[in-house]
Amino acid sequence: MNFIDTLKSVELVLETNEVPLIIGESGIGKTALAKKLAKENNWSLVVIDGNLLKEGEIGGLPTVENYAGGKTTLYAVHYKLREIDEEITKGKSVLLFIDEINRCEHTVQQELMNLILNREINGYKLDENVKILAAMNPSSKYGSDFDYQVVDMDAAQENRFVWLNMEPDYNQWIKWAIEAGIVQKVIEFISTFPEYLHKINEDDVRATPRSYERVSKSYKIYKNQQDTIPRSVFLNVIKGNVGKVIAEEFVSFIEADSKPLISFEDIFEGEILSNQVIEKIKNESHTRLYISAMNILKMLDIRMKDENESDFYMSRFMDFLREYPVDLMVGIMKDIKNSYENVYKKAIDNETFVEAYFEAYSMIRG
Repeated sequence: MNFIDTLKSVELVLETNEVPLIIGESGIGKTALAKKLAKENNWSLVVIDGNLLKEGEIGGLPTVENYAGGKTTLYAVHYKLREIDEEITKGKSVLLFIDEINRCEHTVQQELMNLILNREINGYKLDENVKILAAMNPSSKYGSDFDYQVVDMDAAQENRFVWLNMEPDYNQWIKWAIEAGIVQKVIEFISTFPEYLHKINEDDVRATPRSYERVSKSYKIYKNQQDTIPRSVFLNVIKGNVGKVIAEEFVSFIEADSKPLISFEDIFEGEILSNQVIEKIKNESHTRLYISAMNILKMLDIRMKDENESDFYMSRFMDFLREYPVDLMVGIMKDIKNSYENVYKKAIDNETFVEAYFEAYSMIRG
């Protein structure tokens, strides 16, 4: 499943009070999904990385104290569990995201299983307002060619989870990247070379969606400091994120003389949509047109909150969108419904939007 389908599946499983388990390669976006889920539901997010835990750490070290004339054993409460209690005290619900559950020692895994499946560990009990999401990397046990060093669960433990396999999807990544502020050139690069989003480079660094977050940060700094950062230094940093071949492709890509994307200002300046913009649309690729529309919609969704100008913005945007190829126009209209609430509220009252959608849909269906 892609990012959005996995997200919706997780929400459904959590509604049933079961524990979803996301299986996906490193850097594919499992943590980003947990963050988005928590943000959309106004939950506090607490993350426990199983790979970083040592035996006895999450359960707490025992101490023996006097109790009713005898002795009793008490366990320290891990700071992540204290963090949960602090959020609950504030009246918040908590999403506990336990990552890398098959990348830790077996004893640590058993402790995490106790917390996940029984919701308690050494006398500590999770509040009823805590929802649990788990994640792990794929294992060769399940017939796939992966090289992760993992500790597999037994069949009884596996059966306690709802398994959700997450795979990279460059279209979903592009939507996420625009919202997350990934620099435009990185988004354009992946749009042009989608096979590089998740690429296993033999005897070199593996490129993952997470890699391009780091590439974006590095490129932003390099772009602003080109006078002081040599090209060779920048290239080496990119190699360390995505491997030699992709790094050289990326640097060549950003150095190529490429035209800027159609911008928000291009669309809404002037009394009518300019002929220059119309000509640009005719000569642009589907990928660049899609990115332009997503960038414009992001700003438009904010502007639509102003009722005094919303009619103008909606009408002009439709003048722009009707110049698009039909299949791309329909796809963007669907994105408006799913992701841009303020625009969609205005769009369904706009005759041009409604007519254009049904005309285009009829043309596609034949």
